[in-house]
Amino acid sequence: MDDLLPVTNVSTARCSESFALTEVKCLKHTHTWVVKGFSQCECRYLETIPNLPVLDPQKHVFRVRLHPQGNKDSNKDFCFFQVFSQTSLKYKAKFTVMNVRGEEIPATVYNGTQQLNGYFEYIRREQLIQHIAPQDEIKLVLSLSIVQDTITKTTPGDPALQSSSDSSFNALSRDLSDQYTKEPKFTDFKITCQDGSGRSREINCHRFILYSRSNVFKAMLQEHTGEYKSNSVKFPDIDYEVMHHFIQYLYSGRMATTNNFVLLQEMLKMGERFEVLELKEAAETALKSQISCENVCQLLSLADMHSASILRKDCIRFICHHMSDVLKTNGWNDLLTTYPNIGTECMQMVVNCEESSSEDPPQKRFRVEYHHE
Repeated sequence: MDDLLPVTNVSTARCSESFALTEVKCLKHTHTWVVKGFSQCECRYLETIPNLPVLDPQKHVFRVRLHPQGNKDSNKDFCFFQVFSQTSLKYKAKFTVMNVRGEEIPATVYNGTQQLNGYFEYIRREQLIQHIAPQDEIKLVLSLSIVQDTITKTTPGDPALQSSSDSSFNALSRDLSDQYTKEPKFTDFKITCQDGSGRSREINCHRFILYSRSNVFKAMLQEHTGEYKSNSVKFPDIDYEVMHHFIQYLYSGRMATTNNFVLLQEMLKMGERFEVLELKEAAETALKSQISCENVCQLLSLADMHSASILRKDCIRFICHHMSDVLKTNGWNDLLTTYPNIGTECMQMVVNCEESSSEDPPQKRFRVEYHHE
């Protein structure tokens, strides 16, 4: 019995634990492509290149191809939709095929054994032509989810409990939003704006929400102010719909939409004007994903005027990579006329880009769209 280990006093044993959380950061992008006169296409394939401003077009390019009559003789009775990356980016893709009436026709994901480049979906050609008749027009929407980074970090507690906290926040956001959008009760403040027709419209809300969410409203609602005493304020220069979405954000902490280009610009302005930094940053991030050759100069002017430094930087970088196309737009001429100093800065950035990528063939530096007949 002498060789038996002594009994451990379990009550004195110390237990430790640690936690980690891994998050995969993904960029979500939607590319819409309209093809008119589809049934008359006799070419081997059509091609377009999505514009992803947050990715360097010199390094990361996605190509989207439409094969009207398959990709070889054995499947010429089918129409193929293809997307592929020229680099090793990891991504997920999904095609949505619609006619001009917005009616979707299901496509089948290719899961065959043949090694193909990229992601494929297909539809029987005859069935597709019938679906788009008589307009003979296809609307092809590609949804991309691109893996940008994988981050693992230690956490002070169990990440699973954090999910519970997120769920509680969502419920709180929803409940507060309902107090504004559905049947508001106990409102004690009135905001008056004008709608698109020039009529005065009133917004009934809760003073404590305004006070706690905006530094400007906090100053406005001090006890000595006229707004505090009258429980009201007028903003004749702010559109009613813009104010409505702004107040809704104050209640919920969420923007109602991230796709409305005009409204996003207004939300950025409202975030700065009323000192709601989170709203300004959210609008700035949403606008970054919508940068194009046609609107980049407009967004650059907006970012410069309202000190949106991240959006401003992305706009200048986009112009640097797509200068030949941006120069053709009316927005560029307007930018040079209204903000010549910004135009000069952009040109200097282009020169820097040219110098840093001098090893690339000049004719390829600013090309963003290819068409094959």
